[in-house]
Amino acid sequence: MAFEALRSALARDGSISGPAALAALLSGARWDVPANTALARTLWAIWCDRLDMLMETGEFDPGRLESLAQAVDGLHDAGDTRVYMATVIDPPRRFHVYLSEDLARCVGAWEGRVNEQTPRTAT
Repeated sequence: MAFEALRSALARDGSISGPAALAALLSGARWDVPANTALARTLWAIWCDRLDMLMETGEFDPGRLESLAQAVDGLHDAGDTRVYMATVIDPPRRFHVYLSEDLARCVGAWEGRVNEQTPRTAT
């Protein structure tokens, strides 16, 4: 049931990362739709701050920044509704997909990376 809901929501999603997340899902990528939800407004606050930091540091690919900004806008628009925080993992890509509480629509989706950076050292 969760797979079909995720597939269906991504198929109707018009975001930058939606089609790539759907393609990864259909090609056999690992996926997860946790049983718990969170307030969209709470996730918006977290990701809005992180987006600002990523833009300031310039350490994130511009296309993925645009994708994250679009997902942040979707979380903002969702307000006080609850959303599921699903993932589709197709290394080196990790898609973060926010689904409405009824699993009927995608609130936002963006592409991150698995193990994107090597650790920084002081030298």
